[in-house]
Amino acid sequence: MLKKTALVLFLLASTLSAEVIYLNILHTNDIHGGIAPREASFMNPDFPPGIGGGAWIASYVNKVREECAESGEYCLLIDAGDIWQGTPVGNYNSGEFMMEWMNSMDYDMMTLGNHDFDHGAENAIEKSFMADFPVICTNFTTTEGEIPLPIVPYIFMDIGGINVAFVGVTTSDTYGLVDPELLEGYLITPELEAVQNALNEVYDQGADVVVLVSHLGQPPDPERYTARVYQAWENGEDYTKDFAYNSAELTCMVPGIDFIVSGHTHVGLPEPWVNPITHTIIVQGYANGTGIGHIRLALDTESRSLVGYDLPDGEEYISLMHDRFWPDMEQYDLINGFREIAEAGMDEVIGEAVTEIPRGGAEHPLGRMMSDAICAATDADVGLLNRGGIRAAIPRGPITPRIIFTSIPFEEDLYTLEVTGAELLEILETGMQGRRRDMEISGFTCNRNQAAEDGSKIEEPMVNGQPLDLDAVYILATTGYLAQGNVGYDIMLQHDANYAGVTLLQAVTNYISSASPIEPDNTTRIIWIEEER
Repeated sequence: MLKKTALVLFLLASTLSAEVIYLNILHTNDIHGGIAPREASFMNPDFPPGIGGGAWIASYVNKVREECAESGEYCLLIDAGDIWQGTPVGNYNSGEFMMEWMNSMDYDMMTLGNHDFDHGAENAIEKSFMADFPVICTNFTTTEGEIPLPIVPYIFMDIGGINVAFVGVTTSDTYGLVDPELLEGYLITPELEAVQNALNEVYDQGADVVVLVSHLGQPPDPERYTARVYQAWENGEDYTKDFAYNSAELTCMVPGIDFIVSGHTHVGLPEPWVNPITHTIIVQGYANGTGIGHIRLALDTESRSLVGYDLPDGEEYISLMHDRFWPDMEQYDLINGFREIAEAGMDEVIGEAVTEIPRGGAEHPLGRMMSDAICAATDADVGLLNRGGIRAAIPRGPITPRIIFTSIPFEEDLYTLEVTGAELLEILETGMQGRRRDMEISGFTCNRNQAAEDGSKIEEPMVNGQPLDLDAVYILATTGYLAQGNVGYDIMLQHDANYAGVTLLQAVTNYISSASPIEPDNTTRIIWIEEER
């Protein structure tokens, strides 16, 4: 019995053929090690309900697999990348426990996300060798152009006599998100060309239906991006970008994709998005193991094509609330075993937050506190980190290392750079412009004039309450991520970075412990003028 019909095409399926078969796609993305249950503090910070976790995912998957076995339908479990980097369990030996969990879940395939390269290409390959299932990625190659084993560009599956090809792709933005030295000897090639070449190959090999497993990300406003593509074409121009294309754009620019399982942007879609021109269907879930996606595809055996879909659970993405779903106890015990090893000492109370220390767009209170912690730990004049490295607010109440780790899960080392005032100004101007560059800063204040040209937006710069001296020498402390030139901070590579002997996690933990109880600092340090944020 269908609970929800989502395409008119599905209603027409019975007229196309007497034989329509059904393929249930269960999918996860951006789990980031989130297989332990968590509290949904974003729903209720004072009394957060339980949500998600690997045992709850397993319970849902087992139920659907049993139902499909009884009804004769097909079922696949797919992951769209970023499986680790985010929790103690996820980070254990750079993803080892996550691969063990995915094997225990009998995943059918996955692609690689940018964070799966955080400890290097060799680690991504090593973890792929652990998989009991295919790891597919068409644009991860050696510098000689070969896809490194055991990774393959695509696989085929016979679904009721229909030849379905599954192609994997990851974001080329990985170059700006991972230390370039860790990718030495390997390439992540442009996604458009790689996907188009893969489609040409799978269709030449007899594919009837093509599914893309994509770590390119589906934006929350896909129509804005597709409109840009079509407008460029109407103007007789090519649509080009200086950075990675997203899944929505890809549906316009690479014809022949029937269905996309997307990840990367953490935007959960309760309803699939369908490109109105190409009819490519896209699904994507939220992150951190909070739920699972479930769509039932209708495949017509006569036309050998995808003719529609429905949503058996009412919405495509199912948030696994603990008051609705029950855990699989075998998985629960397995994950608890992982946690005993990876989370030792994580629940000791080391401080208290009087109220929530929030994060948000641009500069925010949590970023101010963490940059202050960087300065305190390194005796630096100025502390700098990027907003993207801060993943969760610090809730009101007792603070534990687990809470801090949830907020800054990337195991960053801190580095110091000795720079002149002129060089410091040049570095910080970089944070005032371009895509993905931002600054959470300590020891420095200024006005940010958005009407000014790039490179000259900073006005009235002050270091620790004194006007910046262009000739003076200052100590800038930052994360290894920025010191390595990521998210547009290539200018950092012009300076020697010295390991400060402390991690960001240690710095923030020590700061909270010594300054507790803590409250949010709501005084903005970078004042925007001439243009609103």
